[in-house]
Amino acid sequence: MTGARVLVIGLDGAAWDIIDPLIAQGELPNLAHLKKRGVHSPLNSTTPPMTLPSWSSMLTGCNPGKHGIFDFVSCKNWQLEFVNATHRKVPTIHRVLSDRGCRVASIAVPTTWPPEQLNGVVVSGFDSPVSTGIDGSFCHPPEVYEQIVKRFGGLNFADFQESNIDEGWHQNAIKKLHKEIDRKEKVGNWLLGQERWDLFMLLFGESDTVSHHYWMFHDEHSPRHPRNTSTVLRNAIASIYKRLDATVGSLIEKANPDVVCICSDHGFGGAGVHILYLNRYLEQTGWLRYNKSSNMSVLLDRVKLRAVKHVPAKLQGKIFRNVPSFLKNQLETKSRFGNIDFNQTKAVSDEMNYAATIRLNSPLQNPGSIQELKGLLLDWVVDGHKPVANVFTREELYWGEATDLSPDLILQMNLREGYSYTLLPSTRSHTTWRTLEPSEYFGGKGLGMNGSHRQHGVLMLYGDGVLENQLVSSEMMDIAPTLLHLMGEKIPSHMDGQVLLDGLKSSLQPRYNQASHTSTNTRPPTSEENEAIRKRLEQLGYL
Repeated sequence: MTGARVLVIGLDGAAWDIIDPLIAQGELPNLAHLKKRGVHSPLNSTTPPMTLPSWSSMLTGCNPGKHGIFDFVSCKNWQLEFVNATHRKVPTIHRVLSDRGCRVASIAVPTTWPPEQLNGVVVSGFDSPVSTGIDGSFCHPPEVYEQIVKRFGGLNFADFQESNIDEGWHQNAIKKLHKEIDRKEKVGNWLLGQERWDLFMLLFGESDTVSHHYWMFHDEHSPRHPRNTSTVLRNAIASIYKRLDATVGSLIEKANPDVVCICSDHGFGGAGVHILYLNRYLEQTGWLRYNKSSNMSVLLDRVKLRAVKHVPAKLQGKIFRNVPSFLKNQLETKSRFGNIDFNQTKAVSDEMNYAATIRLNSPLQNPGSIQELKGLLLDWVVDGHKPVANVFTREELYWGEATDLSPDLILQMNLREGYSYTLLPSTRSHTTWRTLEPSEYFGGKGLGMNGSHRQHGVLMLYGDGVLENQLVSSEMMDIAPTLLHLMGEKIPSHMDGQVLLDGLKSSLQPRYNQASHTSTNTRPPTSEENEAIRKRLEQLGYL
């Protein structure tokens, strides 16, 4: 079988823990059909399970050590640089197919800004540089943007702020999430109606957003679960999944593809009430020293929190654009590292809640340092429990020329009674840990959300050449080579992933190109693009 046309629907953060019970209740007929009539798998994310590196592994068929995307920012000599598609070291499956003359579409997929000039259509994803929705810089060709605005009023990602969360916030936000699924479905169906695409990928971020903010209502066992939860809030996650199920059916009907792929970048679970301050633990164990004479990081962190919580998102953007780029770079660096005495510091964590990582100050290291630090982290005790399950060096997880762009150590965290710990900046505390006050349970971007990422996401394959009702093991980087194989295309030899032969009917072995990289979007980002990415992350609450 050759020449299969493929529809990929990304459900960001989708989890079997949500899907399977809803299938059993008869609430997700389309996903139930795909699962029963095709291949399904607990899809292993990258370690740690993060949006940008995970989707990049899906798109490239490579581990992060080859594609070079590890986070929203990269750090060199303790200076930050903001990551976009131009940082990717290897081509995406869209680029590979486009160079071979195939027609491709990529809609709302993370790490695709600025858009590549593909043989088809690109509308960049949520990590792009506008806080509430797309503008012309998202789209290739440019006229696609004009048509989306004319026909659908544009395209939004999360048309609301996600930090200042009060009693009425959830009722308003769930309505907007449903509205945006409707609009994205219409955009997808419109584009699918223009021609028969070889590869069409459309991603929905609403399954991720709803899980971050509504898990405490959905999960009655959550330590953050309110006693008097309304039916609307209790069913908010299920309502988004049911709406997405209907959208999946609509898109499949419109596309009439040979192969359907449903995938998520990671799974989801609940966050508990224990807060960790990792840099305070490094300080306590003698690995980090703060400059006692400086409060720069504390002051800047407080200013950012107040701005994100109290300044409207659109006004934030205007203010941010008027601050010179060099000053913003300095402010962000000082916000994270301004209080640290690097002459006396051996290790620093970025303290990002979505990834527990540590960077080593190489001049102060010795051959036994890493093992010593690993032991200290594994021995850390918080309220009678050990929060750190394992500590990996980057070389243990990644391979390839871009491995040295990763933080030096990656921590795998334990769950506490089934719930995640939350990491917050040590500028906000002088202790190594604490418990949340009930008034903090809602959380929010930059404050620790009540739903958090888990290692295993969702994969479903259905269609020509795919076995029925088959369970397989899979990694994010297996998707691209498997789809190329189903399309009858040769697989670039640089791809790390394996074709999921256990789920396929054909006994034909995959064919590989001897040449390595095809062309990719390798130009360096402009200062304007770096500034735009910074602006977007600031408004999203990641910075």
